[in-house]
Amino acid sequence: MAEQERVLVKHSVTGRMLISSTDGIGYTFDEQGGLTVITLTGVPADKGAAVAELKAELNVFRFEEPAGGPVIKHWYYVGDHPVVYDEAMGRLTIAVQSEIEYRPDQYWE
Repeated sequence: MAEQERVLVKHSVTGRMLISSTDGIGYTFDEQGGLTVITLTGVPADKGAAVAELKAELNVFRFEEPAGGPVIKHWYYVGDHPVVYDEAMGRLTIAVQSEIEYRPDQYWE
């Protein structure tokens, strides 16, 4: 089985799921000037608008799921960094500065 990965965008206050890459959303992560810029493509207008409305209260999660290995979670906090939704392109761009990487298997057995 090949390594899999998925990305989730959630409301940090309520935990509400806003976007999941498992719904056919594409994504890239790029380093730019001390920030990580996450670009999500194929984002429907209703979901893009919801994320833009809650932009100061977002968490982004990336789950690496290697074949035969433990899951590695990455937690990105958005804070006051830019969140831009381009409805015409279906593209959501989220800039983050902080990332916490952790492995759940090191906490629970």
